Amino acid sequence: MRRLTLSVRNTTFACLALSLLLPMSLFAKKDRTPADQAEAEKWIADATHRMYKIDQLNAQYLLYSSGEYHYGIALARVAAIQSGAIRDGYYTAQWQDYTHDGPDYIKLFTRGRAESFAAALEYLATAAREQAQAQQAAAFQQFQAQAKTWREASPKPVMPESAREHQVLAEYAFKQHETEKAIREYQAAVALFPTWPEGHFNLATLAGEQKDYDTAILHMKEYLELVPDSPDVQAAKDSVIIWKDRLSSVFAAAPGVADGQGQKKGALVNVSHRSK
Repeated sequence: MRRLTLSVRNTTFACLALSLLLPMSLFAKKDRTPADQAEAEKWIADATHRMYKIDQLNAQYLLYSSGEYHYGIALARVAAIQSGAIRDGYYTAQWQDYTHDGPDYIKLFTRGRAESFAAALEYLATAAREQAQAQQAAAFQQFQAQAKTWREASPKPVMPESAREHQVLAEYAFKQHETEKAIREYQAAVALFPTWPEGHFNLATLAGEQKDYDTAILHMKEYLELVPDSPDVQAAKDSVIIWKDRLSSVFAAAPGVADGQGQKKGALVNVSHRSK
């Protein structure tokens, strides 16, 4: 076996090279996962500052703009993230909102920025989902007490006029096939009058049709708490089973998204809108 030896000069050179490469390798490893929320937000800001303005970044939403256009990301709905190269020296970070069929993406100048953005977005999305699940669990626990009081009440409380106005608008929007507006109005109605069974059922059904399974599951469970003896209880329970399965399937298939070329960059439902 041939033994390799290094001269003093070559040894010095090798040590110098290693000292230069080591911080880069550590940074590359670190770059895949931010240390905390603050670092993730910094990576987002550093990656986007040349082309985009961050309008708002909190635990659930990332809202940003480019010139006249405004975009948004509902962090808890992000199911898959990746970065990659496109033409003309640009790179993209892509993500899949589970309520959408195609990926959204952000265009960046360098691979490093795209990878940092993707890593930070993955960190924030995971944290947002955990927070949203905790908040939903707490809200449902509180609702169970409200539902019990309502079930035992005789007579039942009357819907206040402020909630009824939203009911009228929701039902009209549904007839006009304005699904997103109908969802918003039902949400406003049940926020004002939480013990309205039909409102929760209709909101859950519309949210399920829009693939917003988290919202659909929560409101159908609230419907079941209010009217556990309703004739359609089994159908409602079956809907919850299906939505949970679809949600699990979405996140189980999360490792990649489709090629972003040819896909439009879109704002997300009920979060932000693209406007001139």
